[in-house]
Amino acid sequence: VIPVIFVPGIMGTNLRNSKTKESAWQPPNTAWEGIGEARVRAKQDTVARQKQLNPNDTEIDNSGAEKIPDSLFTLTTDEAKRRGWGEIHWDGYGKVLMELEVMLNDQYEECGTKSAKEMPVWKLAQAIKEKTHKEHWGSKGDARDLSKDEFTRMDDYYYPVWACGYNWMESNEKSAQTLKKRIDEVLAWYREAAYFVPEGRVIIITHSMGGLVARRCAQLPGMEKTILGIVHGVQPVLGAPAVYRRFRAGTENDGFFDVVGKVAALIIGWDAADMTCVLAHSPGALELLPTKHYPPGWLKIENGNDTLASLPMADPYSEIYATKVQDVWWGMVDETLIDPAELVKKGTPYEAYKEALAQAEYFHGELRLDVHPNTYAHYGTDTGKNSFHNVRWKTEATSFDRSAPPISKQQAGELMQAKTPYWEKRGHCRVDFNGEEIRFNLAGKDGGGDATVPEPSGKKVEDMALKATFRMKGFQHAFSYNNRHVLDNTVYCVARIVQGATPVKQLPQKGNLCTPEHYAAASSAASDTSSPSPSSASPPTDTQTESAL
Repeated sequence: VIPVIFVPGIMGTNLRNSKTKESAWQPPNTAWEGIGEARVRAKQDTVARQKQLNPNDTEIDNSGAEKIPDSLFTLTTDEAKRRGWGEIHWDGYGKVLMELEVMLNDQYEECGTKSAKEMPVWKLAQAIKEKTHKEHWGSKGDARDLSKDEFTRMDDYYYPVWACGYNWMESNEKSAQTLKKRIDEVLAWYREAAYFVPEGRVIIITHSMGGLVARRCAQLPGMEKTILGIVHGVQPVLGAPAVYRRFRAGTENDGFFDVVGKVAALIIGWDAADMTCVLAHSPGALELLPTKHYPPGWLKIENGNDTLASLPMADPYSEIYATKVQDVWWGMVDETLIDPAELVKKGTPYEAYKEALAQAEYFHGELRLDVHPNTYAHYGTDTGKNSFHNVRWKTEATSFDRSAPPISKQQAGELMQAKTPYWEKRGHCRVDFNGEEIRFNLAGKDGGGDATVPEPSGKKVEDMALKATFRMKGFQHAFSYNNRHVLDNTVYCVARIVQGATPVKQLPQKGNLCTPEHYAAASSAASDTSSPSPSSASPPTDTQTESAL
């Protein structure tokens, strides 16, 4: 057995209040659920929002919706919940969990009949150099066809699919420990069970920020012995400038007719007030800000086509993230929006924010650009799914006295930060400059990606020590694992990782499970011992296993 553990992205884990056990965050799974959730969030003030979404008062909630169809006969709903499937957003990740469970463990269609044939995904894995597949996958590195022997080897192992949610508001440093604990628990379950012969390691598949969690986990002592390999999907390796933008303008959408985007913005956070009261206390979210490795100068002040200023020059933490709008008009955080619920008991709200920012900077420093030595990854590079490569404050004002102090040093004359009407264009600021009032607006997306992670951030995997990387198109970030090409590519990558597993013949077998004497003992014991439930919280004992046999 080689367990596969899926790690979701930010906001992809269901959370509840750690004291009352009431739901604090559970993303909607249908359009109607989304509309209902948006209506609730639209009426929620920032005091209630901060109290509900606070890393100190929330924990993982495993009560999510697992809709296991009868056709997925390898596990029950109870077993799926035991494996953590209820911890993560079903609409975003249910498909990949179920498809992995099927494709990895049933490599053939019509098994045991004369009509048996390889599943399409496995035919593809053995012929990825064909033109049509090469076009969709955009491979770089060691992306060769899976050989027939390598494919045949896949059915030497059983791949139970697990999930690992985490409190995405906490630092990914803590979330890496959560993943380590889940890995240890999963391996112990199969190690202690009489029926399974564990290979001793797991395969991790990640989405978005889950990649940061898994990379940090792989750095922890002892993990080199328990992680066989990792597959990363749409990871923001260098962060995303959009996080700065959300501090100033809330969650973006693509214009008047983007109804889905508006619903999402209402749920995630409509304006600066909605976002700041949560993000300012969430090291995990701050760890998605661009790191020192992101191309410098991504925060721009522009007059028409003329760039007046570009930041950061060297250190984004001090040059951008620590800046307040009370000090300079383009500053990232409004200190009046940090603590509306008055939860900060020690120091000022801004000092509490600086402490969370320090955790993010520490995490970035520890993570570096390290990767597990057996890693594969894909990222979005779609010009039809534009992202924010830069954040640009733009004005069309014609008169500037260039001998005056730079406009980047000015204070704001008026901020559009909070209580923004739903029909109002968000993200503008008026600056009094030498007696002239100049209005700056935040410009739109400016480059390819996956609509969330900009291509420079995702593409960085090509410069890291990975086995192979894949440039892919045709999906949006949040639901990338619902895309057929992404699913097929992920299965291929898992198959490549499995080739590094310990051969079954070299694994120490447990007892004498395959001897005639064992089967005879099992038969005599069956009449006296009831069969174990597949959803049992504890591993089956020798007696239970004999009964099952």
